[in-house]
Amino acid sequence: MKRTQVVVVAAAVCLLGAGICRAEELVLADQGQSAYRIVLADDASPSTRYGAEELQRFLQEMTGVRLPIVSDREPLGQREIILGENAHLRSLGTQVDLKQLGHEGYVIRTVGQHLVIAGGALRGNLYGVYGLLEDHLGCRWFAPDVSRIPQHRRLVLKPVNEKKIPVLEYREPFTFDCFDGDWCARNRVNSSSGRLERRHGGKIMFGPGFFCHTFATLVPPAKYFRDHPEYFSLVKGKRQDGYAQLCCTNEDVIRLCTDGILKAMRAHPEAFVFSVSQNDTDKHCECDKCQALARQEDSQMAPVLHLVNRVAEAAEKEFPDKAVETLAYQWTRRPPKNMRPRPNVIIRLCSIECCFSHPLASCDSPANRAFCRDLEGWAKVCNRLWIWDYVTDFSHYLLPFPNQRVRNDNIRLFIRHNAKGIFEQDTYNTPNGELSALGGYMTAKFLWNPDYDEDTAMNEFLEAYYGPAARTIRRYIDLIHDHVEKKNIHVVIWAPPSSPHLTEELLSQADALWEEAEKLAAEDPAVLRRVRIGRMSVDYAIVERARTAAGKREAKASPIVAMAVRRFKPYVDTLGSSGVTRLHEWSTLNVSDYRAKLAAALGLELR
Repeated sequence: MKRTQVVVVAAAVCLLGAGICRAEELVLADQGQSAYRIVLADDASPSTRYGAEELQRFLQEMTGVRLPIVSDREPLGQREIILGENAHLRSLGTQVDLKQLGHEGYVIRTVGQHLVIAGGALRGNLYGVYGLLEDHLGCRWFAPDVSRIPQHRRLVLKPVNEKKIPVLEYREPFTFDCFDGDWCARNRVNSSSGRLERRHGGKIMFGPGFFCHTFATLVPPAKYFRDHPEYFSLVKGKRQDGYAQLCCTNEDVIRLCTDGILKAMRAHPEAFVFSVSQNDTDKHCECDKCQALARQEDSQMAPVLHLVNRVAEAAEKEFPDKAVETLAYQWTRRPPKNMRPRPNVIIRLCSIECCFSHPLASCDSPANRAFCRDLEGWAKVCNRLWIWDYVTDFSHYLLPFPNQRVRNDNIRLFIRHNAKGIFEQDTYNTPNGELSALGGYMTAKFLWNPDYDEDTAMNEFLEAYYGPAARTIRRYIDLIHDHVEKKNIHVVIWAPPSSPHLTEELLSQADALWEEAEKLAAEDPAVLRRVRIGRMSVDYAIVERARTAAGKREAKASPIVAMAVRRFKPYVDTLGSSGVTRLHEWSTLNVSDYRAKLAAALGLELR
């Protein structure tokens, strides 16, 4: 796909007249010329060297000038961009506490006519480059193929002295459209699923096969159940074969899990975190020992945490720099009264039951209130709290899901409660879910900077991505969000097309807005295609509601059926060329079969 840029033409004007600037301002380029060069150490990390190349590349796109990249073995020059810890940084005498900055923090500082970007060698220097380009020079990377790189005849940088250390150690918008490695790095997310390479400084890496729901991996029932049924959960007096849970207080189970994690850590030294977590079902163990511990701690998490702490204690001796993770999920979500996770244990708290059309903290749904109580509880007892949050409809990936306005509210809530990592599960196994590129961008902005303005994030994306149709699509987004807020409609992650957040009147208004958006985008084929892909969301809601209505006696008089008949062909044509491979989480899409069945339900003949 051809890469699209939104070009902003700007000419910096010096306060004291053309060609005369205050001494502390840095003229990085002027009329196609520059006195600056980029300096880094010969032994700079791969990401630092890539940062120099990215800075060179984007400054050239902005000004037409290609700055040379030189070694710090050369003498200190009069005008330099000094990247990372090197001899020229030391020569300036400016103090940078690299240890305080950690792996990802950085400083950007002007020192006379020198610009210093220095931070952690793993990702901090690279993030500092992107911080300069984004926060000070106006660059944005909205999607892998859509960016905004401002154009300057004269590029002047005002004095800078800032330090940035991310509040979150783990930041993941788990969105298919956002797995591109360059996009992740440029938006300063270290996603475990992003295609981040050594040049990007790598990523937060889970041990292969140890991302979540690992009980069956660590103690496979097919291998152990016949001879050792006591390894597995006791439910209503019967040990459970197949996909159930482990007996977490059984010493042999603890040994097997410990051995499995240690083996994985030895095999994958590059990985940081390894999950010891319940399978994705209930069937928790009701044996006397497990339940005595659960009653003592007033939580079914207690037996699981007993197991996890034991594994983590053993792992810590050999791998003090690695972490063992477990889920606080459904039946284990409530924190225990007195037990505490070990320092090398990560608790990943999951919000799966909640309403996502209102902020978690202010929503009046019982599920949200219960989740917030558990969040508060874990914040008090957990040394390392991560969050597993949900931002799509897993039963209907294309269904309008009005949660764009809650993303920053919820991320701020998590951070206020000591969260150190956030995983936002979106439409991850197919491209072009419902507004997924917008959602991924907004999520990335808030994960790096929780105070980033919501309207700014949304509007700048829409303007770049949808061009002349941006304002109309913003009206659509406001329409569906205003509806759930005014009517106080709770929307969960399995909402059906018949959900009250999608009335026929609302869908009719939404259809009209997307029709207007298509007309506005008609002159630009790339933008028009994005608009049509975005419109599939409303089309999907219309045709799926009509599929249900079509079997009823009054179907012919139903406005939704008439809309579905009108939208059927453009919808399925766009769907067929969109690259969408799933309409929900659990199975792949056969477009021809789906088209035929939908046509039959609507009484249409295919040609």
